[in-house]
Amino acid sequence: MRATEDLQAAQFGDVRLTKRLLRLVAALAPDPAKSFPDATGSDAALEATYRFFQNEAVSPERILAPHVEGTLRRAEQAPIVVVSHDTTEFSFSTSREGLGRINDKGRGFFGHFALAVSADGQRHPLGVLGLHTFARLGPPRRERHTECFPETERESFRWKALVTQVASSLRGRVEAVHVMDSEADAYALLASLVAGEHRFVVRLKHNRTVTDECGNRVSIDTKLCTLSGQFSREVALSPRAAPHRAEAGRKRNLTRDSRVAHLTFSATKVTIGATEKLVVPRQIDVNIVHVRETDAPAGTEPVDWRLLTTEPIETPEDIERIVDFYRARWVIEEFFKALKTGCAFEKRQLESLPALLNALAVFTPIACELLHLRTLARDQPDTPASAVFTPQQILVLQRHKHTRLPPHASVRQAMLAVARLGGHIRNNGDPGWIVLGRGYEKLLALAEGVSMALDL
Repeated sequence: MRATEDLQAAQFGDVRLTKRLLRLVAALAPDPAKSFPDATGSDAALEATYRFFQNEAVSPERILAPHVEGTLRRAEQAPIVVVSHDTTEFSFSTSREGLGRINDKGRGFFGHFALAVSADGQRHPLGVLGLHTFARLGPPRRERHTECFPETERESFRWKALVTQVASSLRGRVEAVHVMDSEADAYALLASLVAGEHRFVVRLKHNRTVTDECGNRVSIDTKLCTLSGQFSREVALSPRAAPHRAEAGRKRNLTRDSRVAHLTFSATKVTIGATEKLVVPRQIDVNIVHVRETDAPAGTEPVDWRLLTTEPIETPEDIERIVDFYRARWVIEEFFKALKTGCAFEKRQLESLPALLNALAVFTPIACELLHLRTLARDQPDTPASAVFTPQQILVLQRHKHTRLPPHASVRQAMLAVARLGGHIRNNGDPGWIVLGRGYEKLLALAEGVSMALDL
């Protein structure tokens, strides 16, 4: 299991803490949605778990460090990776020490993640490369006064800080493209990406004034209207559920059914001028790729992406590659579901923000593991089951009366067999996070019994 393998190298200055972390991950990984009391199994183990999360020698950085290193090793096997950056909220129903405002109503904190995804078209999740967390304390700041605060005190600084941190760990080891949604469309961030020579794709939010190749100053929308489509493609769009709770207020994406969209692609070069005082350079040269759906069904939100990048746009293949980089960003949304639904993180009964942050660091590799298994079963269904499951686990799935896994089974067949152990009904479609975790717990228990019997 990748999560356990990664965390074996955790260093806290006390080997007992590393052993406690590994025992905790081993207890939680089979069914991450279980509560701490159910997962730990005894009062003594539960008390040890709470002491671990509250221990001053334990920190999210120390917990995550070996997972980040494991992610880097996996990323080194790919010619290039996408680093998807995004922020999600963690909201809690009861008051806890250190929590802040969530959209001026609830209480909680925010996690800003950098997730490595393979850029080979498979969009395979490789793991987390960085995490910044913050809570909104004190009264709300009015947006027009944001520039009065130093850059490092602004929430938006997290984007630049995490890119810098991730780029430092990647340097000399992995070639990467940083991909971000429209919340990252800020001139200071774009200028720092260009100045740092980072490869990036950022979705445009603001209708900025730009200077085009002819020297004309026009709005981006006006410039894009003058472009003729360079080529068209038909693309299968996956279904999309409603945004998670209060995040719906900041996400533009509406619920949609799956469909085949007819997309037109165009691209151009522009110069963007600074919109904030003291930010240098005062202008940057970037490329814009425009993707629009020409025949969207009535009542649906048409695809309309405006992507800022310094990647080349000379050929249709260049433009398609940029769009594929951006499409890989969606994997981080599935990662957030794995954390919140598969690991039930927001239901954790910990009484302080430091303890919750330590728990988040523990669940992050577990959520990556859940996403890894489900992605293989869904997107690479013909992968041999032996690439993911141990011989004992495959034997259990082959012999169990409710699964009867055939010889030389694929990973998808094996995952559906695991789901059946968890009570999944085949006619209900693909299994969800919870039923997969429940079935995986049973599989591990049965496989352990097989191993013990073989040792007799």
